Amino acid sequence: MRRSIGFFALVFTLIAVALPASAAERARTIVTTQDGDYFGFDLRTEQNVSLDQCRQSCIGDQSCRAFTYNPKVKWCFLKYDFSRLDRFPGAVAGKIVETGSDPDIGAPPRLDFVSDQLLQDARETRAKLALTEEQQLQGQLGLISLGHHELSAGNYDTAFAAFKGALAITPDDGDLWIEIARAANTVTGQSNVAAEATVISLNGYQLTRTTQARADALAVLAKSLENAGNYRSALNAYKASLVLVSARTVQAAYNELRAQKGFRVVDHTIDTDSVTPRACVQFSEALIKRGVDYAPFVTLDGAAPKAIEAKDNQICVEGLQHGAHYKLSLRAGLPSSVDENLQAQVDLTIYVRDRSSAVRFTGDSFVLPSTARRGIPIVSVNAESADLKLYRIGDRNIAPLLAASQFLTQLDGYDASRIEEQSGEVVWQGTIDIASELNKDVITSFPVDEALPKRRPGVYVLTASVTNSQVDDWNQRATQWFVVSDIGLQTYAGTDGLNVFARSLATAKALSGIELQLLANNNEILGTATTDADGHARFDAGLMRAGAALAPAVITARNGEEDYVFLDMKRAGFDLSDRGVTGRPAPGAIDVLAWTERGIYR
Repeated sequence: MRRSIGFFALVFTLIAVALPASAAERARTIVTTQDGDYFGFDLRTEQNVSLDQCRQSCIGDQSCRAFTYNPKVKWCFLKYDFSRLDRFPGAVAGKIVETGSDPDIGAPPRLDFVSDQLLQDARETRAKLALTEEQQLQGQLGLISLGHHELSAGNYDTAFAAFKGALAITPDDGDLWIEIARAANTVTGQSNVAAEATVISLNGYQLTRTTQARADALAVLAKSLENAGNYRSALNAYKASLVLVSARTVQAAYNELRAQKGFRVVDHTIDTDSVTPRACVQFSEALIKRGVDYAPFVTLDGAAPKAIEAKDNQICVEGLQHGAHYKLSLRAGLPSSVDENLQAQVDLTIYVRDRSSAVRFTGDSFVLPSTARRGIPIVSVNAESADLKLYRIGDRNIAPLLAASQFLTQLDGYDASRIEEQSGEVVWQGTIDIASELNKDVITSFPVDEALPKRRPGVYVLTASVTNSQVDDWNQRATQWFVVSDIGLQTYAGTDGLNVFARSLATAKALSGIELQLLANNNEILGTATTDADGHARFDAGLMRAGAALAPAVITARNGEEDYVFLDMKRAGFDLSDRGVTGRPAPGAIDVLAWTERGIYR
């Protein structure tokens, strides 16, 4: 008996520290259960008393939390704690319920800053509350005390198991949920503890019925969210708490978090490599999409900038000059989409450096006319020369090239090495001089005829890099694919097969004598043909019905040894359906034309 009393004294001392100061000011009432018995945790026994006297004895003793009354013998068993409620016919079990004097303000509203997933986690946490067999002998105060002890010792799993056991005894006690969450909030740097504290404080909030209790619950929830790294939701929770009750401690916590994690400037970038440089300032939150003019909040060297763009979470200032220094200022009060303004003016000192040295090609067009002076334009910036390398991939490697989806892509060092070692060859390499102008795009023509005085069938690919620049193998090179040809190919498929037409790109006249090859996915030659005087040739329909590896992949066309071009058969055809020329469906092998003396009908 002495051992039990000593343990109770220790438990009560520990819990008295954890209970809120307002607990002593609350009214103590009794909730009874007929035919019930709170097992164990006897404080003392009073004999020869009525049920009402038993009630009053428990209410008047701050150590009493429950009782069991036996009306047959008129004995009142006062309890310092309670846990398991057993069935005992004829007995009456009662427990203390503390109520405040604040008015009931109704059920708490849905918090729009709390995700559906978090709400679901809170519901599941409450639904899974249950006492273990061992916990049934410990009592609620003992479980709370154990939870505090294990929490301070860093044994978080054991602590929350004890806390949830205590909550399982009185799951509707909102104050207990909040006090447990408050205790968990003292632990920082532990994401798992913060997550548990968040769902526990959310459950506590959902049980609040008074203004003060709800404000306290929101402040505790805010701290849990802050510890979990969910700063925007934490700020919203603090604001919701302050709307209910203006507490200095909550206001201080909100002000501190807002200064660190509220709407603020988080970074800025300067686009120096474009022809018209600009500076962009990034904010922690999105800006207002419509109805707000941000121009009055931005100055450049004390004056309005030439142009600004406010989009998403950044403001960009246009009209800068390379090689210039600027002071970019963002005035206090700049609004955001989260109902927060920039608290203080932000001044940024920026320098727009000269553009980086670079070379590039103008696009992915790859057919150079064979009837005119041929040159490939190279666009450079702040480069005095460029290193060039010209590769040739033979005509028998065109189908594998297209199958690998490498054609018209930008090559890195590894790709270039594979072409040189496996599928092609280097036919020319050298350096081209450039008449550079500071920070301006300069176009220099690469003379194809000088590098390739004699061409062979296949596709060529030219790579370029700034001379003496550090280019790693995994970095992409400026790449231009091309063929030199005067042959333009056009195809359409019908029931009679694949019809191919060849015309001159220079004159649009039909080209006769063009040698055509139809290649399959596996690079097999499916068929050959030669265009007639109308520039027309046809491949049998059976060749078009093949599938898998023998499906048609590419058509090549050759006129002598130097004029060569190809057409990728797997690319989408040109869609004429939006031009009103679809016509009627193809009739099939037989079509009927009927006519009378008045006209002709299909």
